[in-house]
Order: sequence, then C-alpha cells, then structure tokens
Amino acid sequence: MNAIQARRILTLAFLAIAALSSAHAQMSDVQKFQIHMTDPTYTGLPIWIYAESSFPLEIHYPYGEDPEDFGPNRLEVKRENQLLEKVPFKPWVGRGGIVDGWIAPPSSPKNRLPLHLQYSLDRPGMYSVRWTMLRHNFQNGQMIETVVAQSDWLDFQVLQSTPDQRKDWFEEHRKNVPSDPGEFVGDFLPSLLANAPNPLALQVVLGQMYATKPLISSCALGSLRFFREEDVRSQVLGMLHSRGPNDGLAYVVSWHEPWFRDQKEDIVRTAMPYLHSREDWQVAATLKMLGFLVHTGNFHWPSDSEIRARSDMAVLAAAPELMERSPDVSQLLAEYLGGIKSHNAHDLLWQVVERPEPAHEQALIALTWIGEAQDLPRLSELLIKPGDADKYGRDLASLPYHLVRAYGDRAIPYLEKAVSESPYAFVRTQSAEELALRGRPIAFRFFLDAVEGNRFYKQELVVWLKTHFANELPSSADDATVIAFLEARLR
Repeated sequence: MNAIQARRILTLAFLAIAALSSAHAQMSDVQKFQIHMTDPTYTGLPIWIYAESSFPLEIHYPYGEDPEDFGPNRLEVKRENQLLEKVPFKPWVGRGGIVDGWIAPPSSPKNRLPLHLQYSLDRPGMYSVRWTMLRHNFQNGQMIETVVAQSDWLDFQVLQSTPDQRKDWFEEHRKNVPSDPGEFVGDFLPSLLANAPNPLALQVVLGQMYATKPLISSCALGSLRFFREEDVRSQVLGMLHSRGPNDGLAYVVSWHEPWFRDQKEDIVRTAMPYLHSREDWQVAATLKMLGFLVHTGNFHWPSDSEIRARSDMAVLAAAPELMERSPDVSQLLAEYLGGIKSHNAHDLLWQVVERPEPAHEQALIALTWIGEAQDLPRLSELLIKPGDADKYGRDLASLPYHLVRAYGDRAIPYLEKAVSESPYAFVRTQSAEELALRGRPIAFRFFLDAVEGNRFYKQELVVWLKTHFANELPSSADDATVIAFLEARLR
C-alpha cells in the first residue's frame, strides 16, 4: 500500500468518527489573534491571509497533498455582509496527516493560508474574512472539535486585475520554481494555482511530477483536480510521449480509466521502452503504470490481446536485469510478475524471494496470486523456518492471510503448525487470527495465553477480538470478560 493510500484510509477513519460527534465546535478558552493581508489584492492572483507573528500558536501549511486542505483552520468570508460558500473540496488523494497533523516541512512559510484556494474571489469589491483555529480530541470514543483561537473579522478590498497583469505575474512566477520542498508546497504551488485552470499552469504542475523529491511530486499530483479534465487528459498523454512515465502519471491513468480507455494500447507501447531507463524511479513508475493498465480490473482487455501479451513478454525479458535494480524496482517487478501467472513468472518470483525487503515480502504474496499447489508447503515452511532477518517475522506476517485466501482450507493445518512452532511472534499472531475466524481451538488457546501471560502483543489481539466478535465482546470488556469469552469458546 502506498503512502498516499495509507494516509487516506487512516484519515477517512478519523473523519467517520468525527461525523458521529457533535457538528458544532466547542468553545473553550478561545485566544484572540490578529490577521492581516497584503495590499492590494486582485482577482485572479494569489491572496494570502497572515496570522500575526506574535501569535503563540504556529500554523503549518500545507496539511495534505491537496493544497486546499487547511487542516484545523476554518476561514469564513463575507461579501456585502453575506457569507460566501467555499469552493467544493473534492480531493484526489485524500486529506493530510492524522487529525491536526501537517505535511509541511520546516522550510515551509508559517502562519499563512492561501485564501484564493477556498473561495472564488473573482469579483472586485469589499470583503471580510475571519480565521478560526480548531483542535480535535477524543472523548468517550467520539471526536470532539474545540475552538482554540479566533480572529476578529478583517475587511479587505479586492481589485479587478487586467489580463496583462495576470499574464505578467504568471510568466514571472513560472521562471522561479524552487527546488526546496517546503518553498514549493508552502508557497510556489498554491500561488501558481491562482492561475488555474489555465493549461499553461497545468504544464508547470505536470512537469513537477517528475521531481525526485516525493513531497513535490505528490503535492503536484494532488493539485491536478484544479484543472479541466480535457486538459489533464491531453497533457498527460503529451508528457508520456515526451518524457515517459512517472509515479504520479501512473496513478492519474489508473484513477481516471474512462479518460484514457481509448488510448490504453498507445500508453502501453509508449511506456514499455522505459523498462530500460537509467533512472530507477522511472523503471519503477513504468512497472507500476504497466501493472495498472494490464493487470488490474480497471482496464478491460480481450483474452487474446496482442498488446497485453507484449507487455508481459517485455517484463519477463527484462526481469533478470530489473532484479539487480533498486528495492523499489524489485518490489514492483514482483507485483507485475504475480499478475502474469505463468511458469516463467513463477520461477522468477522464487528468485526474487531470495532478495532483501521489500521485494522479498511482495514476491511471497505474488506467489499466492499464482497459487500453484506445490507452493503451499514451500511457502508454509518459511513461517516456521528459523533465520529470518526480522526476529519478529514482520516480513512474513501477511503470508497467513494470503495463504488462506489462495488455498482455502488446505492452508489450515500449516497455520496451526505456525501457531505452535513459528519462532516469529507476528507470524503466530496473524496465523491465530486467521484460525480464530474459522473457530479453530488452537487459536483461542493462543489468545488466552496472550491475555493471561500479558504478552507484548496482548493489546493488539484483544482489540482484534473485540472488533471481530463484537456481538459477544463489547469494546468496554475488561481482561476478565475476555478470558471468560475465550474459555467459553474452548469449551
């Protein structure tokens, strides 16, 4: 799972909890702070709002890959004493850090937010803005929103800009793309987006998706939604032809399959030569893009597709060379090989298994996708074989789930042996969880030992039990209740 997906899942979980709590922020010890704006402000140009530097609470922006994510800060804007509606927030890549966290590096400018990204200030006139700072805490299993600071309303005037003024600003701005991630995500990019959906601004953003600094490329990806679909589609195809794949373009193609359905054959042909790029990051991006196009359910191919077969053949031919590249390349190679499901891919995956993390773990999982019968004992032996580089067996911990998914009940005896004999704590816990879902006594004995013996993984297992047996174990259950439940299961 990539970092963007992981952050999205974590944050959506918190937001779901927050939705169950009160919709109104609680007011408690609210501090007052002063705000100001630079004069003059113009339509179609960046409009930043600043908190006074004497304010003791620092504001760190950005909070997520989408530049419109202002985290625990709420801006309200009035025109002619009427509250304006915000621009709809529909991010491509989810929200940012957990609850009130931020992704801004230390070099990002502090104590300011780009007002133009949340409100469409495209009419000249007098406006008012108020800035409210929030904090989130958990009480009784619910997320509570509390106002910790608030400014007074500030009046400001927006003047009408001219086409020449906007053009001159853009041309000057695009000449000075910073290489520092903090300056890029905290100043350059959100300012540039005042020019959206201008296709010329999109060209600058797409160019930064080739940056080798992950924060720059991921925030560039997150800002593509500010541009028109037809422009994104045509410029992405143009970038692929002129510069080849990158990680962000692979996600764009995958997330928006209808945009690229008619060009999928052309994209595969264009991407394949980059399997031999000198840059490991581009080889990895090529494998990711080909995998999305050829082996996921988003793009549908006829069973006898020549293009799909050519992609598989190109990866198989390049595999011996790709194994010697970076761990990221080896991992994505393993993912792709698991989708081919051929004897050649199978044999290559066992070669990848001998390599270090993260390719080793991914190759084991990919072998279960192929699911050859003779692999079940061989894969299961790794669960109990001493000598793994990780003494807790973290790299093997996902294997019990995948074995059951691939082999069904045939995997059960091997997992029971793993619970009893594995030298790796996390292999035992994950095997026990899979067995508990199938009512196997050995799993409940393992859970009982963890609780009574106060093993270091006890709390994790108790939480798992309360989640999967919620009808019998309430979230408030203490250890005695958990023990009684386990003993009843064993009886």
